[in-house]
Amino acid sequence: MKRYFIIIGLLLPLFSWAQPKQDLSERVLELCQYIPDHGLKPEAKDYLTPEFFRVLSEAFDAPVVDYGEIGDNEWLWYFLTGNDAATPEFTVKSLSLVDETHAVATIAVRTRSDVTQELFDGTAEYPIEMVRVDGQWLLDDFDGKKADCLDYVRTMRGKYKSGELLEYMESEDYFHEYIPDFKKRLEEFYRKYGTE
Repeated sequence: MKRYFIIIGLLLPLFSWAQPKQDLSERVLELCQYIPDHGLKPEAKDYLTPEFFRVLSEAFDAPVVDYGEIGDNEWLWYFLTGNDAATPEFTVKSLSLVDETHAVATIAVRTRSDVTQELFDGTAEYPIEMVRVDGQWLLDDFDGKKADCLDYVRTMRGKYKSGELLEYMESEDYFHEYIPDFKKRLEEFYRKYGTE
């Protein structure tokens, strides 16, 4: 009888770890729905850390010269599905708790055609990072995009400060009519995110 209590005592921690990890796996799949793909959903604010949401928002809002041509921001639109009319499907490949407030996972993404509903060939794997904020797990990074977006915003702010984009628009007759709109977008960007 004493052995049964010892065995149960040894197995109990295994069961206690399994349940939270299962819950966290489900949360990972929920958070994946808010990884930007062809745009940043406004409701993503509730699923991303404040820092990650701000970094992504600033990157998506940074004005570019995209009047009739592809702008510097095109890469932002294809985090998951590329240029296909497709819906991503996620699975959790691995999940690790770093500590009480940090977790990392690897997700596998397959895409399903929005037209034929067939799965495209190939699966891509991406690392994600999560942080526990006020008792909720939130997405803090996806495939290093936080650093990519910070670099992109830094580059764009450099182009605004140097006047490079306005000079380009002024040098091309086609863009002259869009200069007031670009200036307005730039003022709104500075008002929202500051000048530095």
